Amino acid sequence: MLSKSLNKHPEIFCDDEIFHFSFRDYFSVNQFRFLKIPFVPKKINYIINYPSTYLRLPGFLKKYFINKKGEAFKARGFKLMYYQTLYTPGLIDYLKKNNVKVILLLRENILRNALSDLRARATGIYHHQEDNEEQRSGLSKLNVDTDALKAKMNDIVRQNKKLEDVIHDMDYIKIRYEDFADWDSTMNKIADFLHISRQPVKAGAKKLNPDALQDMIENYNEVESWLRQNNYVEFVV
Repeated sequence: MLSKSLNKHPEIFCDDEIFHFSFRDYFSVNQFRFLKIPFVPKKINYIINYPSTYLRLPGFLKKYFINKKGEAFKARGFKLMYYQTLYTPGLIDYLKKNNVKVILLLRENILRNALSDLRARATGIYHHQEDNEEQRSGLSKLNVDTDALKAKMNDIVRQNKKLEDVIHDMDYIKIRYEDFADWDSTMNKIADFLHISRQPVKAGAKKLNPDALQDMIENYNEVESWLRQNNYVEFVV
């Protein structure tokens, strides 16, 4: 939602996951191209790509951050997931060396974060479609495995900590997912950080999941009981 919304600002070019390990242009036509050998495990592909990725990254990023002919963007950037930094050697060093600004987006409600990820994996719908009411209304309730929920919540906590460790010495701003409740104020805060003009920006996507957990979780009573027993009572609404 954030990357699509930023891209609607006339002074910003905000790309998608250009370091997603894929040949597809599903994410971005500007994707960094990895050598992907079919039928070879992903981790082996990562290792095979490691040396060439390290050598090619600086040139790729230098070119990426320059406006193309006819463009006059004051800010250029892309969406980056934590796990993508693990197979892109030299990426973080380049960003630090070149003082690239970072918008760190975290979701403090780790229950909602975990449920969103579990639903995405169950439905195959990872990206929110702009104003797609049919897509949202067509989603059925999610039957939640509490063991899977626990593992995912713990993983989110670990990754959030790692993210903050990675960018602690960079020029960054921390935005919480919950801040979007005050949309205009949050977008103005980001605009000031990027040194661009404050302009009304419409949200580039709408959330898929309902506000009430009861409307999202099929076995809500079981999950609520598990949350209370495991000291997550603050997430019970």
